[in-house]
Amino acid sequence: MGILLLASIVYLTLSNKFSSQNVTPARIGSSLGNFTLNDLNGKAVHLSDYKGKPVLINGWATWCPPCRAEMPLLSQYFLVHRQQGLVLLAVNAGDTKSEVDTFTKQFDLPFTVLLDPGAQLLENLGVTGFPTSILIGKDGKVKTIHFGMFTQDTLDTEITPLLSQ
Repeated sequence: MGILLLASIVYLTLSNKFSSQNVTPARIGSSLGNFTLNDLNGKAVHLSDYKGKPVLINGWATWCPPCRAEMPLLSQYFLVHRQQGLVLLAVNAGDTKSEVDTFTKQFDLPFTVLLDPGAQLLENLGVTGFPTSILIGKDGKVKTIHFGMFTQDTLDTEITPLLSQ
C-alpha cells in the first residue's frame, strides 16, 4: 500500500511539473523562450504550439478577487477575438487541480487553463501580483505587460490594436 501511494505521489508531481527552455522575465520586445505546462486534462501544452499567433498569458489565482472579477470579461473578449487567432492561456498560480476545475466550471471558461504548481513559471516570467497578463505577438515577442485587472477599455486600447501585428 505504501509503495502504491509513493508511486502515485511521484507520478502526480512529475506529471504536473513545469518545464521551461530558457524562460526569461517578460520584457517588451523580447521573447519569453518556451515552456510546457499541463492543462486540466493532463495534456502538455507548449507555448511553441502557438507560434505565429497572438498569445495572451493571464496569470491568476482562484483566491484573487480581481482575477475572479475579470474572468467573465476575458471570456467574452476571447470569444470575440479568437477569429483573429487570439490564444488565451490562463496560467493558474499554484492552486490545486480541484480548486481550478471548480473555478473554471463556475465561470465556464472557453480558453485553455494551465496549472502552474508552485507558480514556478509565473515567477520565472517576473509576475509578482495577480492578475498579470502578457501579450505575445505573432512574431513571438512580448508586446505588452498588463498589471492588474483588465477593463473593456484597457483590452480595447492595449490588446486589440496589437492582435494584427
